[in-house]
Amino acid sequence: MKNTSMNFAVFTAAIVKKIQEKAGSGFRILSGTVKKNNGIELTGIIIEEKGCNTSPTIYIDDFFGEYRNGLGIGEIAETIWQIYRKNRFEESVDLSNFTDYQKAKRQIAFRLVNYEKNKELLVDVPFKRFLDLAVIFYYSVQEPPFYGKASILICREHMEKWDISLEELYQNARSNTQVLFPARIENIENVMVEMLEKGLADKASLFEAGGLGPDGQEWMDELLSQLQRDFEREENKIPMYVLSNTQKLYGAACILYVNILEKFSRLINSDFYILPSSVHEVILLPVSEHSSTPALLDMVTEINKTQVEESEILADSVYYFAREDNSVRQLG
Repeated sequence: MKNTSMNFAVFTAAIVKKIQEKAGSGFRILSGTVKKNNGIELTGIIIEEKGCNTSPTIYIDDFFGEYRNGLGIGEIAETIWQIYRKNRFEESVDLSNFTDYQKAKRQIAFRLVNYEKNKELLVDVPFKRFLDLAVIFYYSVQEPPFYGKASILICREHMEKWDISLEELYQNARSNTQVLFPARIENIENVMVEMLEKGLADKASLFEAGGLGPDGQEWMDELLSQLQRDFEREENKIPMYVLSNTQKLYGAACILYVNILEKFSRLINSDFYILPSSVHEVILLPVSEHSSTPALLDMVTEINKTQVEESEILADSVYYFAREDNSVRQLG
């Protein structure tokens, strides 16, 4: 029977040692604690390759649970090594622009996080309040190989070295974010079909491996067609819309884009609720006679508890956009 009595610190050290043995002298293996959104802390393994200044961080917290269930250190180390090999960066990233504000300011953007859940983080990070949320800032790494999918959180020390004010930082981010990450509003039906398409595409290899081949593909195509036909029926129309950015990454910040909410209200000719689905998107729900703020609050809270990763929760709140003064207010 395998020994599974290590505590997490010993487990982490054992994983680092085993990967170092596997990687050899051309690599340096490190571990560290990474602070995520909403106060979540994870332990990551960083595999540094000589001659390259970038490396993916591979979190091992879930692996510890697998270890306690009997999976060996060697097997876990091999899995982590293969994850690294699949996601490694083959070239260094030039981040020299970050130190020069006149160059860096073109890549400064913002995102929305929960104020209360991130109070500790906000001690060291410049921010602006927005209702029960906080607007924080980051440098979007547009250089290859990231092209906007990596970022550097802007801390107070960066702002001091750049010698800029919070307002200047905010105005730059407000201009840049909607250019770097354009907004996109879709009917929730289309989003659901898109999610299903992606899920089925991920399963396609399983159909082929199982010998289903073209028949499996035909089955998936027919299922998608049936769903689309169902959604097109008037009685099945869902008057809900998803607002995010084209990358669907921290897209809840789109509610701060200039005129985006005003234009949407004119399009639907209605006030609307804003439901914080996650830090990545919000749901826009036109006001109707059936609208109920308490019911919407219960729905948002329940979904956050059961469907959203803790680090991706935006708020257990409901917001309201009023056309009369183009304002957003918090209902609860």
